[in-house]
Amino acid sequence: MPADSFRVAPIEPRWFRQKAQVQSRTWRELNEGHIPQEIVEAITPEFALKLTRAHAAKGDGQITLVALDGDEVIGFAELLREPRGPSADRSEAAELASLYVLADRHRRGVGRALVEAGERAIGGERLVLWVCAFNVNARGFYRHLGFRETGRTQTEDLGLELEMINY
Repeated sequence: MPADSFRVAPIEPRWFRQKAQVQSRTWRELNEGHIPQEIVEAITPEFALKLTRAHAAKGDGQITLVALDGDEVIGFAELLREPRGPSADRSEAAELASLYVLADRHRRGVGRALVEAGERAIGGERLVLWVCAFNVNARGFYRHLGFRETGRTQTEDLGLELEMINY
């Protein structure tokens, strides 16, 4: 797919449902076999739609961008102007809270375009993020974009402990 066959835009209500379906699908594909199945199954399209609407209601503190092929959502990024948790002391940075792209669109520039658009939307600030240690594809992707591991880790308890790597 040529880079010009998709575009990135701030989310609009007409794309909420599609974004939620992408979120549910990519969540399942990524986490199946790594976390308890009941947690994998909890992120249904309906639950993701509630999250999407709640995040949109937060206003200026959070930005959601969607990658579109025509009018079809193929990926999204959510950014927070202020980092959460162990990254909260990095006041010069914003947080890339989530980045999901449909598997058949990987390695086609969609993720990079979402990150770059996120940097512009947030004001060019430095981005921090957390990635599950098991997600070697994402870790390689972020290193490819120039992100570096900080040496910080945290543990998420999703029925089993998951190591999270900070960039």
